[in-house]
Amino acid sequence: MRGRNQKRPNVQTSVSLEPSVAHLEYDILQTMRTHGRPLGSWTLHFVLRERGYTVSAPTIGRRLRDLEKRGVVTPATVEGRSLTRTGEKLLKGKEEEHLIQRSTGKLLLCLSRDSRKDLVDQLIARRAIECETAALAAHNTSARTVSALRHIIEDQRRAIARGETGVSEDVRFHETLAQASRNSVLASMVHLLRSHPQFNHLINAIRAKVGGQRIVDHEEILNAIMRGNEPSAREAMERHITRLINDVEKYWEQVFSDPRTQTVQIE
Repeated sequence: MRGRNQKRPNVQTSVSLEPSVAHLEYDILQTMRTHGRPLGSWTLHFVLRERGYTVSAPTIGRRLRDLEKRGVVTPATVEGRSLTRTGEKLLKGKEEEHLIQRSTGKLLLCLSRDSRKDLVDQLIARRAIECETAALAAHNTSARTVSALRHIIEDQRRAIARGETGVSEDVRFHETLAQASRNSVLASMVHLLRSHPQFNHLINAIRAKVGGQRIVDHEEILNAIMRGNEPSAREAMERHITRLINDVEKYWEQVFSDPRTQTVQIE
């Protein structure tokens, strides 16, 4: 718990609680499910305008066509479009992520001086384990592993371009790489360390705040694995997680006047 006289960080979270284009897809899907009948771009335009959006009906129409290509909504009819089963599943996942994002944003505002050490300790544990899984994945490299990791990176790139966090893709990348190590003990440890959604979103929010680049790091790791270069894969993973640690430290330096006195306890 934060002490009575401890300084509350005077920062804004990177997770906006206000309507924005980044949340357009989520609100389109949610609106379609709530109405329970086919909707067209103009109907969605008027409904979303009441929620604070200023996007035009043609913009919504383009987003609907993109969703159709991905199998999320049905093709257009005279009545409009509806969610598919894939869309229902996607919306459920987005709702869970949305709730985590909102709580993460609130948590980010509540972090105290006593919040740094637990974050850094988990990242240090990940670095020790994942450097080895990266090296083993390079040793056991295969076309299947490379293809899977490449697809995850592209999924993450598209997710971020749509205004999403890319956190689920980040977790998939690290867990897929751990499975590729062919060491079930290490893979289980990676899964355990990545099985806390709020921690994953919190690190993502902090890194976004200080300008960290996850996709670049992942590409460096993938390139080493493609070459089957164990030392390079280990070094690329070490650089990646060390950058995460440095971003956490940098964030605390921006928020608190004396980062040397900070140790962690997340409220």
